[in-house]
Amino acid sequence: MVDKGRGGLVVIGVLKLLKGLALLVVGASLLSLLHRDAAETVRQWVEFWRLDAHTRLVDAALAKLAGVTPRAMRELGLGTLGYAAVFCTEGIGLIQGRTWAEYLTTAVTVSFLPIEAYEMVSHPSLTKALVTSINLAVVAYLVREIRRQRQHAKGQTDLGPANG
Repeated sequence: MVDKGRGGLVVIGVLKLLKGLALLVVGASLLSLLHRDAAETVRQWVEFWRLDAHTRLVDAALAKLAGVTPRAMRELGLGTLGYAAVFCTEGIGLIQGRTWAEYLTTAVTVSFLPIEAYEMVSHPSLTKALVTSINLAVVAYLVREIRRQRQHAKGQTDLGPANG
């Protein structure tokens, strides 16, 4: 059973783990495109999954893939796998109730906020505003939890064997 005070951390952990697993799939897929015609391979995937191959999103992705060098594809794939590892580590740590995971998740989430703020100013959108708001809420919640735990630990120390 999940401690009532830790339920939010478990939810954040599960979401981080899902993000990490999604990035793992994306990173592995990018690496699988090395030394292949990436645009043609993605076109085959689109057909296999019966997606509309003529949407702006698919057309834009295919156009960008056509110009990607193998070196850039490898760097993008490995970078994505690196982010996947960080997100999975955060998720597993939060689910297990590890204090270090709260600090790691806070630091990583805060590190993305300047980029998100820049994107909001440069190319504002409702989606970007929503993502930024969620990340701000996650940081606020994590900071509150870290402070709560510190207060609890301080109370435990103050009420140690000599005082209790």
